Amino acid sequence: MAQISIREYDVKKMFSDKVKQDYSGVQIRKLSDIEKLSEDKKYVIKPDMLFWKRGKRGLLGINLDKSQCKSWLEKYFGKAENIDGVDGTLDVFLAEEVVDIKTEYYLSFAQSRDGDIVTFSPEGWIDIEENWESTTTITIPVTQNLEINNITNLTWDHSSEDFQKLILGLWDFYKNYGFISLEFNPIAQDSSWKFHMIDAVAKVDDQEEYLQKSNWKNLEIPNNYGFQENAGERYIAELDNQTWASLKMKILNPEAKIWTLFAGGGGSLVMTDTLGALGYADNIWNYGECSWNPSREFTYEYTKTLLWEMLANKQSWKYLIIAGAIANFTHIDKTFAGIIDALEENIEEIHAQNVTILVRRGGINEKAGLKILEDACMKLKIPAIITGSDTYMTDILKEIKL
Repeated sequence: MAQISIREYDVKKMFSDKVKQDYSGVQIRKLSDIEKLSEDKKYVIKPDMLFWKRGKRGLLGINLDKSQCKSWLEKYFGKAENIDGVDGTLDVFLAEEVVDIKTEYYLSFAQSRDGDIVTFSPEGWIDIEENWESTTTITIPVTQNLEINNITNLTWDHSSEDFQKLILGLWDFYKNYGFISLEFNPIAQDSSWKFHMIDAVAKVDDQEEYLQKSNWKNLEIPNNYGFQENAGERYIAELDNQTWASLKMKILNPEAKIWTLFAGGGGSLVMTDTLGALGYADNIWNYGECSWNPSREFTYEYTKTLLWEMLANKQSWKYLIIAGAIANFTHIDKTFAGIIDALEENIEEIHAQNVTILVRRGGINEKAGLKILEDACMKLKIPAIITGSDTYMTDILKEIKL
């Protein structure tokens, strides 16, 4: 399970679609998109790129007409900006109609080990962290649901019937659309006492993608601010869209000496976390996943791309770690055959860079798979330590000697 942040525009658009209401926000990805705004309305315009506190950063245009929005956007679109130490370029914005705000509230939902945490404050807006003592928090156990009496205890005298209905609707949205967390700061009421979600922040569970096909049909999974996808990462993303399997690759450090080909989202997290705990956090090339029973061909394409990236880094004495938990439906022999195909194509450079392969894998056809990989490494003269489900998953990492 990976927690993935999504854009504010998508949060609001999905909720509006769910409750069958029109959403008037305009996503701006190029300067000409400003023409989608109306001449006779005023807008708030802001970057929509997975960072927050945009008002405090001076990146918020307020109460602007269409012409003023255009001037504001021309100033900021494509601008290089350092956000919390990360360099990036502003290229996705959100424009929404101005709301005549009378009252502001804070509301959030978040998963925890004990259940879902619901937090409310009657004093929403940008300084909620500095005024956290104003919040009230309740935990809804996994086996229970949010009820009216919970809301009454949470919001006290703010729990009008319309507000209760909105909170229950947002709770249902949070619970049934694959969210890990969902935050609104603020939810505002206008002069007609109509509610508006002014700012929204959310994370979804990427393992929900299959279950959420109808709800996520137009959902973009964006990169974090400042992340620049290279050709290899783009190709793996394209492969991922062509198969039922899960193929993911994110480069962390192009100059690293530890390269990973992990299976399973949970296994990938455990192995990567263990590498960090062993002191290798700064020497991990990638975070990724090659799981859900990819075919020999897709495993070959994934491994080939990983090897191209690995061998473009000319450092010697690298490690390629092929590992995962005990698979319950991935055929180990088929996926290892795809890995061997890619190794054979790149054997000269693998030798030149002194690559060592460390393996821990279990599952369907485990013995056959481990045997063909062991035989291939011997034939190709690649140093390798190969283990199966008879050893703990993370034990193979103790063999790293940097």
